Amino acid sequence: MADINQFKIIKELYTGEQLTVYRVEDPKDGESGILRLIHQLPLRDEWNQLYHEYEAKITNYKHLPAVKVLDVWDDNKPFVLMEGKEGNFLEKEQMLTGKQIDQFVDAVVYLHKHRILHGKINRFNIWIKENGEITLYGAGERTVFQPDRKITIQDDLKQVLSILKNHSSLAESHFEGISFDHIEELQGWILRKLAIPKPGLVNLGESSKTVFESAIHEKNKREEPELVTPAPAPPKEKRKSGSLFIGVAAAVLLIIIIFSINFLKGGAEKTSIQASESKQETAVEKDNPKVKAVEKKDQIDLSQFTQVVSGWDPIEHASIKLAGNEYTLVAAAQKHDDSSGKVKVFVLSQGKKVGESPEYNGNSSETKSYIDSFLTITADNGQTGLLVFELPDDSGLISEVIALTVQANGSTKQVWSDYGTEVKQSKDVISVTGTELSNLSLKNNKFTLEKK
Repeated sequence: MADINQFKIIKELYTGEQLTVYRVEDPKDGESGILRLIHQLPLRDEWNQLYHEYEAKITNYKHLPAVKVLDVWDDNKPFVLMEGKEGNFLEKEQMLTGKQIDQFVDAVVYLHKHRILHGKINRFNIWIKENGEITLYGAGERTVFQPDRKITIQDDLKQVLSILKNHSSLAESHFEGISFDHIEELQGWILRKLAIPKPGLVNLGESSKTVFESAIHEKNKREEPELVTPAPAPPKEKRKSGSLFIGVAAAVLLIIIIFSINFLKGGAEKTSIQASESKQETAVEKDNPKVKAVEKKDQIDLSQFTQVVSGWDPIEHASIKLAGNEYTLVAAAQKHDDSSGKVKVFVLSQGKKVGESPEYNGNSSETKSYIDSFLTITADNGQTGLLVFELPDDSGLISEVIALTVQANGSTKQVWSDYGTEVKQSKDVISVTGTELSNLSLKNNKFTLEKK
């Protein structure tokens, strides 16, 4: 397969009547991208005009690709090269997570706010990167390929609903008899149906507070036992004041004597128990010195972290053993301003950094609150680890939950993310409670997701 100008073709992703889509790489800098090459030469001017207008409006939005190159190839065949990380188009039977649906709909909202109608929202224009994030391609191309057919807002809304019918957990009955005039109305409906938190969009659907408030209230209600108020004692007959005083004084004196005896006895027992435990601990260390060594190794001195990774403050850590080697996973933060920053996970081994994760947003005034529920499990063969952690939002009611695999060489890869209200671990399974229950585990050395 011939390269297109200086761009090396890595893979043909899609070919149709009007265009072919490739994943390419620029040998100069190794950067990958998505190249869209049209087949019809007479449409060159309309194609260039479309992407010149797109380039002027869409410059830095993470779920819509920016234009990198607009050029021609071989007999003046026009093409556009757009940003694009490794990934693939949405598969036929693939289900989108709540987070991915949120990103997909956000992209359409952004287009409409900038007076761009997409016109052909289908799975061949929905790109899912390796980290699970969505990018929407092909905006406006239908105006070039079918100039006689005017694109309307209703076209986009119907196409968004079609994606949801085929690639979401919503039942068919939810789509009966519904209609919307604008994408913001449809977005609000989606937020309510899927209970997707959307800070700042109070009037669109339900915010994270209203969606999850009742569930969290029930959880707190279960966790906090109800205090039992004793019933008032029945009235007693009046006694003479002198007799009452003597009785009370005697009772108080008796209580003090009993308390003193128990206190002295308890102190002696506690001292005896502590001495016994100390002896047992010493015996364990003698019989198995590795036990104590492992415990001390897990308790890493995070004050040394800044000598290995500068500019980041450690906020959470965990230890994991892969292929016989000990690794320490350290979540570290950088503060941007009083209410936000960024966080990253670093993999350390023998005092050196051997891997790191992508950067994530921290939403709190305190860096220690950027991350929560830092949990790990290891595959049966000990070759792969799984790290799951929460990125709480500013309300504290909902978190973005991230799952990273860690390999024996220290490299990390994000394999899953979604929103959740609770993360728990039971042996080799980490459960995330959100719009549905997601069980994360490692089976046959591979990440496994089971929904219930």
